[in-house]
Amino acid sequence: MRYLFFVLLSAFVLCLAACEPSHQQHDTGISAKSAEQKIIPLSKNEAEKADGWVDDRTILYTSSDDTHHRLFIYDLFSGKSKRLFETKGHIVNVKINQKEQMILVQVTYSGLTELVLLNRQGDNLYHQSFNTYELETAWNPYDPYKMMITVFTETWDFKTYTADVKNRMLRISPVQTPFIHWTSSKGFQYIKQGKSDKEGPLYSYDLQTKKEKKQLDHVVAADSYLGMTVAVRRTGEFLFQTPKAVTHRFPLQEKYESPAPMEYDYDEKHKRFYTFKPDGRLYKLIVFNLKDEKERTVLGHAAMEPIQLSPNGEYALYGYTYDRVISLATGMMEPIITNEKGV
Repeated sequence: MRYLFFVLLSAFVLCLAACEPSHQQHDTGISAKSAEQKIIPLSKNEAEKADGWVDDRTILYTSSDDTHHRLFIYDLFSGKSKRLFETKGHIVNVKINQKEQMILVQVTYSGLTELVLLNRQGDNLYHQSFNTYELETAWNPYDPYKMMITVFTETWDFKTYTADVKNRMLRISPVQTPFIHWTSSKGFQYIKQGKSDKEGPLYSYDLQTKKEKKQLDHVVAADSYLGMTVAVRRTGEFLFQTPKAVTHRFPLQEKYESPAPMEYDYDEKHKRFYTFKPDGRLYKLIVFNLKDEKERTVLGHAAMEPIQLSPNGEYALYGYTYDRVISLATGMMEPIITNEKGV
């Protein structure tokens, strides 16, 4: 998503401030105070992987033994942890709504998948079991009590449901498509398969009016965040809507024999889009500012692996198990899951 020795980093920050124009310092949107904090890593005996940000300093991580899988909340800067959830099943996915401080956990047993909704204290707000081979959830960021659930069979046939967990209601979705992206509390977007399974038209659907509308043709990928939607064409053209319309071109990768975006994430607070570009045999992490439409490099000569930004846009979890943290102010990186407990 940096070995922060206080004295060296303070000197670096002061030197950088002296060398850069003042407007560039203000443009980072990242505080020096946060960059000076020292992260206390977890050991591999404690944590298998990190699962995402709860707030600007707190993450979730999972661990397991022969009989149980557990979910913990962890303060990166104090080193304090608390167990939130424990199961005899396997925790396969964890999603976090930072605004409402809610956590959606997906647990699998033999032929059974359970969805569990928790609050930050670990209280169970909702759970629902499905007899399914695979499960896909699209959690509504505008209303965390609503989600779309797609249930797959072993032959990849599927059925999609809309769920209102507050009212314990599960209904067949009026749109039977496996992957959707919420654009409001009652609306979402999705790509219909066109002439090729590698691209198709992008549609929107309003659950209140029950109306479907075509938005764009020839789309290979789409996504949404609070206050932003993005559609991608096979040319590498990214069409952002914030609601200001911004178009920018990024290189794509071949994924499952189809063109797809590089790994990416979006800083909702500062309207910054982070993604990767080829850099020799490796990649560089770059940031594109949707406000001034300028691009800069954050980190060079890096592997292209998943990233997840902290809510304040100051850090990024990085790696397939989010076992490292990148300071987006300095480009420095350090592990958060190590062989030994940090001091």
